[in-house]
Amino acid sequence: MNKTARAKQLKLSWDEIGYLTEGFSFASRPMKLASESITAEFSLGPRGAWMMILIKNGQVYPLDLANVFRIGRSLITAELIPLTDARLITYRKSAGDKRRVELALTPLGEKAVVRIREGITRLVLHRLSGYTREEVLLCARLLHDFISSVPGTPIAPGR
Repeated sequence: MNKTARAKQLKLSWDEIGYLTEGFSFASRPMKLASESITAEFSLGPRGAWMMILIKNGQVYPLDLANVFRIGRSLITAELIPLTDARLITYRKSAGDKRRVELALTPLGEKAVVRIREGITRLVLHRLSGYTREEVLLCARLLHDFISSVPGTPIAPGR
């Protein structure tokens, strides 16, 4: 069955769609609170904590971050400055291409990422404790498919 036919079978009322989109729209609020202590402690921009997580996960070039956040490189640069000033990240020349710079976490940045991950883990486990692992993973897949341009793409392990 093709995607259009499946979409026609999926009958959702406007109230049900509203309930779903409310979750999509406001789910970031508690996530932001989970990283707020790091953001406040180091005077980071709104994406600072997430940038550190992405750097830890291998998004090591400023252009990678611009692509993930779908914002201009100048905005990424502006948000990297507080991370550098706080000594959470550092720049280094790329081993593969000396014209490019890579981003890396400093030891302090590594500790901050541990704290961010712990906060997010506590939040997720607490808020979703009434669901089975399978239900939570299905929800993750649904969210991933919703934001992905290629529905059905598996979620990368460890992310």
